[in-house]
Amino acid sequence: MAIDELTAAPLHVEPRISALAAGSRNTRSEAKSGSERTVGKTGRPSQSEKKAGRRSVAKPVINFWLDLVLAVVFVVLCSVSAVLQFAFPAASLAAGWTLWGLTYDDVAAIQFGTLCVLAAGIILHVMLHWSWVCGMLTRGNPDASLRTDDGIRTIVGVGVLIALLHVIGGVLLAALLTIQQP
Repeated sequence: MAIDELTAAPLHVEPRISALAAGSRNTRSEAKSGSERTVGKTGRPSQSEKKAGRRSVAKPVINFWLDLVLAVVFVVLCSVSAVLQFAFPAASLAAGWTLWGLTYDDVAAIQFGTLCVLAAGIILHVMLHWSWVCGMLTRGNPDASLRTDDGIRTIVGVGVLIALLHVIGGVLLAALLTIQQP
């Protein structure tokens, strides 16, 4: 920051403190209101001022809401699973039984749908924390390319996701090939 900017702009501590208290990494110019912005020599806002004008949701806020949704979906999945396990008889004996107008098969479909939503949320959660995961995995490794290169981290993440999908597909294929009819 230039000396003339320091002397020309009044120091506003409160917005910066509130921004820091909220966990934001805003710079001093981003914490200023529109009337107090400094402009460059051309009379137009600088690139950092243009970026500050765009409101984006902070990563901790996204993480909070995603974690909250995951917690709710987890409770729903546990509840539906408990209903299937303890309220209904075994699947082979549940023909004709209903609960709140839903048959065993309906509740099992809700359970699978909830499981899919939970899996998608967990994948999104891991994607948002992938840099941290890579940093933890490469801690103590002299070759820190996985820690620093976004491209390599992305390729490794996609590779891990493909490998997990192949494992699930392999188990499903094995089940389909070895299932026995009565």
